[in-house]
Amino acid sequence: MKFEFYKMGYKGIPPGGVLKYLKENYEGKEVKDSRSPAGNWLEITLESIEKGHAVLTANVRKEMTNPYGNIHGGMMSLVIDEAIGWAVVSLDVEQHYTSLTLNLDFLYAIKEGHRLRAEANVLRVGKKIINVECHVYDMEGRILARANSNLIVTHMEFS
Repeated sequence: MKFEFYKMGYKGIPPGGVLKYLKENYEGKEVKDSRSPAGNWLEITLESIEKGHAVLTANVRKEMTNPYGNIHGGMMSLVIDEAIGWAVVSLDVEQHYTSLTLNLDFLYAIKEGHRLRAEANVLRVGKKIINVECHVYDMEGRILARANSNLIVTHMEFS
């Protein structure tokens, strides 16, 4: 039974159907029921998703800010990690992945009440490691952060 679950894609969808499912159920909508409780808390909108590419937007809420009223670095990391996760899920591969590294440069701040856009692109899919980059922008197109991440195959099951 465990082997069969491991072979199932996102939310138990058979391989080959995940991207279509994501497009039909999430693209252009606020995400409220993904498998990531932290991601659901962000109240993101999945603007677009293609194989190996995801774009999401989110409003910077008060509970996401530091004492200066800007997005907290940990919250920016969460936004980036979520965008990366959507890009990886879109690959519709049988293996499950978890973050091995997340390298992040904070370039500009964004204030509470403003909206940001995160774009994640899968650069390379290896046998055990996936490399992904992500850039975060304000709605005027100014880059706020950039990151790259390596994710590794895991045999962990989703809870």
